[in-house]
Amino acid sequence: MARTRKIWKRLGIAAGALLLLGILAAAAGPFLIDPEPAEGAADGQALAGADSRFTTVPFPGVEDGLQLHYIRAGEAHADAGAPTWILLHGFSFSTATWRPLLPRLAAERDTIAYDQIPYGLSEKPVHDGEGPNPFTLEADVDHLLALMDELGRERAVLVGNSSGAVIALEAARRAPERVAGVVLINPMVGLERPTFPAWIAGLPQVERLSLLAARWLGESTALLERSYHDPEAITPEREAQMRRATQMAGWDRAWGQLIQRSVSEALAVRGPIEAIDTPAQVIVGTADEVIPPADSRHVAEVLPNAELAEIEACGHVPQEECPAEVAAAIAQWRQAHGL
Repeated sequence: MARTRKIWKRLGIAAGALLLLGILAAAAGPFLIDPEPAEGAADGQALAGADSRFTTVPFPGVEDGLQLHYIRAGEAHADAGAPTWILLHGFSFSTATWRPLLPRLAAERDTIAYDQIPYGLSEKPVHDGEGPNPFTLEADVDHLLALMDELGRERAVLVGNSSGAVIALEAARRAPERVAGVVLINPMVGLERPTFPAWIAGLPQVERLSLLAARWLGESTALLERSYHDPEAITPEREAQMRRATQMAGWDRAWGQLIQRSVSEALAVRGPIEAIDTPAQVIVGTADEVIPPADSRHVAEVLPNAELAEIEACGHVPQEECPAEVAAAIAQWRQAHGL
């Protein structure tokens, strides 16, 4: 009996030691992650393509404003009186996701796609805790409306994919006079995920882990591959476009700050979407493995003035995989609503 007690005592000590080591590893391990931000081009213009354009929008606490990268087509239609199309990409994506669709929309309408902060070739700001945070949904809408002001666009139809659809709906809720309609492609509107108290999100360990996650997201094509129904359709050129932002200095720190913010704050429209009566179209890729198609269909059911369009055998980014079908669906919806 005494021997048995000794064995259990030793096992208890060993288990306690392992638990202590686990706690120490969890607490100290993140500090092994190199905190130095990535080197690279200080300005996105050094990496710009032939059709790249840049403008600076004001933002509180940033003396020189924030530089946004955008591409534009169909500008000849800008003075025709119809609302401009403005395209909003999803989490970790960029203007590259709109290139297959943009010329199709621009055939009849002024069309603009831009890199949201801090993605693509747009600025990679640092938030030091003072003043408004540039990585919130409120800031996303501020950037969008400021871009419209800078480009002289009073009203727009917003086309948003995934998290970009959340920005589109929040803009419609907050500034309905500026939004003539919204097209929501596999919207991340109904996605529920856990969040943590702000004090946990603010821990230095979480800051380092967010930086690690940012580096993985920026350098991996895993999310892009999961976003396609047929990953074999992804070209080496498209993979290179996915990684282009990693050539800018401090891109990982900016992405990390955005991810750290998301730990305590879910990306969600700030009011009930049932109250948003802006004309809307919800486009669902039926093979979406990122946002369950049922969630997207539910958004179409809840919005009071929405129509549903489904695209078979297409994943989370149908604007890339199935641009002809997406353009046709949007054209039919636009004509029905006179937009």
